[in-house]
Amino acid sequence: MSTHIDIKTEVIHRYVYELRFEFGQVYCDRAGRIAKEILSRSEFEGWESELINFDFCRLIHRQANLVFNFGPAKLDLSQAQNADVETLISVGDFGKLAEIATSVVVENLDLEIFPRIGFRVWRLYGTSDRKHSEQLVRDLRLFSLDLTLSSSLGEVYDISHRLIVDRPNHLLRIAVTPFEQPVNLPPNLIQAAKAKAKNHDKRQRSVMLDKMKADRTIKYYPQFGVLLDLDAYIEDPPYPDDLTVSDFIMNTFEDFEKIKKTVLTGPKDSR
Repeated sequence: MSTHIDIKTEVIHRYVYELRFEFGQVYCDRAGRIAKEILSRSEFEGWESELINFDFCRLIHRQANLVFNFGPAKLDLSQAQNADVETLISVGDFGKLAEIATSVVVENLDLEIFPRIGFRVWRLYGTSDRKHSEQLVRDLRLFSLDLTLSSSLGEVYDISHRLIVDRPNHLLRIAVTPFEQPVNLPPNLIQAAKAKAKNHDKRQRSVMLDKMKADRTIKYYPQFGVLLDLDAYIEDPPYPDDLTVSDFIMNTFEDFEKIKKTVLTGPKDSR
């Protein structure tokens, strides 16, 4: 199956894991103890407590832009790209962190009822401009648009698609939309990306290395493109007896890898 959107341009932009629970009212008495126990684990080296109040507690790893929140009704772990984080940690490592932090919260709050567990991944596919990204989304076979409608409705702008499908082990919300994000690259980085080593005989190697670094940075921060948002969830999950957090995250991520090719497939005549 050929995909309409170039998979090779893919950048994983964000992870979000969430577990909702009931009867976590003792959070107010035990938040500090929970935070201290999580931060004492070797896997959470480099983390720190940013905020604790009556509504939630937030632990962060600033260098990796990782955030863990927990409160009386839910907990969540997330990581996203920023100016200092080009690539996210592996999904396996993310799942391990989620597993450890969740178990500490669940045990200390004496939790037994879990209405929902979810894992969400945002993927970016860079394009040359906004018009190109809109055209790619418009041509996706899964969300085929009857072009004759534009004659009566008017030209279509700002197109996006969303649906929910029932996968074998979870429900999956699929959303596809064009994106445009501010990318404030330093002028010297842009100049390096445009440079050609052959035009700088005396320092070809230095210019080449600068260009490679600049190209990599620009690749991981596309200004225009297509956003694929895959959000898997289970209502009333069999956690913790028949489902672990790390397995849920890894299994859903593997399912995302399978389904993205179908979602990103274009017209029948696309190559």
